[in-house]
Amino acid sequence: MIDSDFAYETVMSHKFLTKIISLPLEDSLNRTLAQDIYADLDAPPFHRVSMDGIAINKKLLSSTSSFKILECISAGSEERQLPSGDFCFEIMTGAVLPKNADLVIRYEDLKIADGQAKITCDHQRLSLNYHAKGSDYKRGDKLLSAGTFIKSTTTAILASAGRAHVLVYDLPKIAVISTGDELVDIAETPAAHQIRWSNGISLRQELYAHGFCDVSIYKVSDNQDKIRNLIKDLLVTKDILLITGGVSAGKFDFVPRILAECQVAEIFHKVTQRPGKPLWFGKSLTNCLVFGLPGNPLSCLVNLRKFVIPLLLTSLANKKIKTSFAILAEEVNFNQGLTYYCLVKIKSEEGRLMAYPIKGNGSGDFFQMKDSDGFIELKKDQGPFKAGHLAGIYYWGSVS
Repeated sequence: MIDSDFAYETVMSHKFLTKIISLPLEDSLNRTLAQDIYADLDAPPFHRVSMDGIAINKKLLSSTSSFKILECISAGSEERQLPSGDFCFEIMTGAVLPKNADLVIRYEDLKIADGQAKITCDHQRLSLNYHAKGSDYKRGDKLLSAGTFIKSTTTAILASAGRAHVLVYDLPKIAVISTGDELVDIAETPAAHQIRWSNGISLRQELYAHGFCDVSIYKVSDNQDKIRNLIKDLLVTKDILLITGGVSAGKFDFVPRILAECQVAEIFHKVTQRPGKPLWFGKSLTNCLVFGLPGNPLSCLVNLRKFVIPLLLTSLANKKIKTSFAILAEEVNFNQGLTYYCLVKIKSEEGRLMAYPIKGNGSGDFFQMKDSDGFIELKKDQGPFKAGHLAGIYYWGSVS
């Protein structure tokens, strides 16, 4: 067995490149930007009014508090020019500040009657109430860098820069194979010796939650020929292959041997960790990366979140994923010479993230996961794990 930290660094050293494709902006959510984005205009592109009220020239405040209203300017109207004298425009939020005007007084500070607007507050308390041209960024400024994960807030920036189409990294093609004679489809009623197939859908959903949506799932019985033929086909068409079950030390755990027959080179097998000790990792002649995951539901998801998700994210964003940390709220008794991935509920208490361990019945007990926010990593050489121990967090369904 190899150390879990060494296993992680080994996996991370196998970052892969995907091709760059162009997508309509509306289809780019959760993709990774493959180009730097520069501003084609100043933002705002004009002095933009930020309050409903009147626009005046502030130098007139030294001689008058009352102004004659010329007209009302709405957002989207062309720029006006304020004439000299005690005149004003009524003006709405988002409109262009008129030429010769440099102050907007909000309605709350005015009394309007008979075509006149009178200021009713202390002049010293007045704010400019407009958003100056180019105060957010200037034309030519870099707005986003290649490697940026596209969220709703990012799409707003891309839209403002006129990017109807964007260059993004294509998503890796991922396949999940679940092996086992005991597995039946979700809609079926299992016999006494069977269980419903949950690993495929749970792994796919966790991948989806991190933005990886090109995922196919397959269920196959413990038949060596069927497993071999399916693996051969997928090694040619997929970038990542995840196989659940058949990687331990039982008589029907022949996945490693089949992978060798398919010319997938083993990089490591078995890691000093719990759950998920039998983890297998290798690479095919077609550059498909293969993970052999234990069949137990918790082991599957933990290994996916600990190793596979970070590999996918670092490959697309080309940067190391930052680890968040939480404080262990209760003592955890674990001293088996293994790194322990402990399911936790995360709570914020007085500005600190506290991790509350969740007790269960081992890696086959997926019911215990329902109340967890993720798991913390308790490294094998850092025990005993008393309350107050600082540990890295791996959240479910998140890019944290």
